[in-house]
Amino acid sequence: MVVVFDSQPCETISPGVTRSRMAPGGKDGPGGIVRDSDQPGGCTWSESWSLGSSDDPWRMMIPDIRMAANQIWPLHWHDCWTAVVVLDGSIMIGDWWMGPRDVLIAEPGVEYGLLLNGPKGCQLLEIFARDVLSPGGYGEEYRDHPTLVYLKGLETTAFSSRPPAAIENGRRQVVPVEATAGLAKGHLDGNAYWDLGDPQDPARGILFDRRLPPSSTVGPASYGDWRATLVLEGSITVGDVELVAGDLLIAEPEAVVATMTVGPGGAHLLDAARTASACRPEELKTGLARA
Repeated sequence: MVVVFDSQPCETISPGVTRSRMAPGGKDGPGGIVRDSDQPGGCTWSESWSLGSSDDPWRMMIPDIRMAANQIWPLHWHDCWTAVVVLDGSIMIGDWWMGPRDVLIAEPGVEYGLLLNGPKGCQLLEIFARDVLSPGGYGEEYRDHPTLVYLKGLETTAFSSRPPAAIENGRRQVVPVEATAGLAKGHLDGNAYWDLGDPQDPARGILFDRRLPPSSTVGPASYGDWRATLVLEGSITVGDVELVAGDLLIAEPEAVVATMTVGPGGAHLLDAARTASACRPEELKTGLARA
């Protein structure tokens, strides 16, 4: 059973600036729905946020996915830049056991996996730089894979032959991360940065994380494109609205984000920019030292 939640709480802070919040429960899902499900193969619960309007040719999509313990997904690929960020629990992707704050970056069309959730399940973000190119696909040999048949459903799944450069993947169960061009490891350490696209492309997506010291301030600011900030740890106050771990601050283009004041315990933030226009020049300069 795949449960998709599409009515996230949303509160307007100021024109074009909203606060949303991830559902509670971590890897177990809200109310323990993932942990307690009797679905063969395990339950998956997800929700997502889009950075962009319905009039845009594409949006950055930020799905929050909760998956059952020991659940297995086969090798697959997406046709846009993709970032996998583990928030809770653990998962093996290819030959890499990932834990909280670990990040996998995949270039378009690069196959990765298999995915094996850890013994207590996993919560992750699977961020797609361009939603219209996100579906991707699976190799023909996975048409009868139990997870796809009984959990995802074949009617929503695209199968196709691999390109010549990836033919070897059809003969293996896992794709090694470090040995595969187009896959990269990372970790949210408070000073990491990833271009989701060519570093010279102004339309590339960007992810970066930052640790802010207690009681410091940032802004006010406005951005030329959509931007989201997820509070990973600590708290921030924007205007007179406090955001804590699990809250998201979403800003539309040109909206004014009031001064951000960091709480007494500091803050660890993950920022997602639809394009480089959603970053301040100094933020892009810090990204020159790639994570």
